[in-house]
Amino acid sequence: MLFTLILGFVLGAGAIVFILQNTAVVALTFLGWQFESTIAVIVILAILVGAVLALLLTLPGAIGSSFKMRALNKNNEALAREAELHRQSAEQAKSQLIAAQVQGTDQNTTV
Repeated sequence: MLFTLILGFVLGAGAIVFILQNTAVVALTFLGWQFESTIAVIVILAILVGAVLALLLTLPGAIGSSFKMRALNKNNEALAREAELHRQSAEQAKSQLIAAQVQGTDQNTTV
């Protein structure tokens, strides 16, 4: 995560330096469209389009992970409740066993 952040800052700084040094006006043709702009504007637009596309591509995975996390949390809560019931049941069984043992020893000593 830290490496990715540092890499992003380095690439961003490199893009800014490139933009500041290339302010010449150029003609751009793409799929029949033609317009003139500075290289800086074109680079900024390309970076923005790339960022939006990256966000759109990661969004379905993030939403899916969110749904999975919610389901796992519900399952975890259900398992915790079940474990608590088992713990209480085990404590009751232990109390009954101790009580039975105490009654057994009392009967053995009175005989």
